[in-house]
Amino acid sequence: MMRITEVSPSEYKKQFAVVPHVFNSVEFSELNRDKVDGLHYLMLADDKVRFGIILGEKSDGLHSPFSAPFGGFVMPRSQRLRYMEEALELVQSFSPDANIHVTLPPLIYDQSQLSKWVNVLQRRAAVTCIDLNYHFDLSRFPRYEEIVGRDARWGLHRAAREGLELVVLAGTDADIERAYSVIEANRAEHGYPLRMTLQAVKDTVRHVKADFFVMTHGGIDIAAAQVFHVADGVAQVIYWGDLKEYARLRTMNWLAYNVFQYYYKQGLKILDIGPSTEDGVPNHGLCEFKESIGCDVSPKFRFLL
Repeated sequence: MMRITEVSPSEYKKQFAVVPHVFNSVEFSELNRDKVDGLHYLMLADDKVRFGIILGEKSDGLHSPFSAPFGGFVMPRSQRLRYMEEALELVQSFSPDANIHVTLPPLIYDQSQLSKWVNVLQRRAAVTCIDLNYHFDLSRFPRYEEIVGRDARWGLHRAAREGLELVVLAGTDADIERAYSVIEANRAEHGYPLRMTLQAVKDTVRHVKADFFVMTHGGIDIAAAQVFHVADGVAQVIYWGDLKEYARLRTMNWLAYNVFQYYYKQGLKILDIGPSTEDGVPNHGLCEFKESIGCDVSPKFRFLL
């Protein structure tokens, strides 16, 4: 019979030396500890350690994740449904009077195990949100012009004639500031939130491998991208965007193409572009743009236990 135990961060890290994505790591959790009232590192085991989960304590309950796009359970190996069911019951019993919010990674991160978690959770919890998460399968890049929409193909050809240049930055503080300033201007122009401060970005990249890019035109930075390496073979676009003044050059088509090419050459499998929904409600323009540049979509489930 399994039991649930709250352990120290160091013990948790010892038991779960390999995690499915960086947002479930001790380092990332400790970096963001000040965003919650408390952190709980939970280990579930019988004769073997089978599961772990990190819960952040907020006024409305316990959260996994508490400051990231997704969280969920850690497993040293694939697990049977009956063990997953028992683990969920134990997590619910850990704080029976508290709401527990769990957002799973998009299914592309582990189609088999995450599908099983969706089944287990939807039988024992309420589905509170299904976001649409976009990604680009990098194995498709050699056929890129065949798979994108007609408008995106036209935009790509238009941009190719404009002398746009992708600069891969070294990741120094100055480089981070350079890319961030373009993203900050893009968000301000469109009225989009910018949840990570510049200092938060600098702090995070001490623990998470990251890449920064700018797109230049005539020596001027007109677009930028910030990308984290979040799982084996998977990088995630945290922010990207262009300056409205130069959008007529189809800078985002060119930026997407060049970033896809960069990670294809690096040998990665997936570039996660992130959701185009907010609490499940789609931004139609973003959905249509991501689909036009060749992205596929997968669901990202949020549950209330």
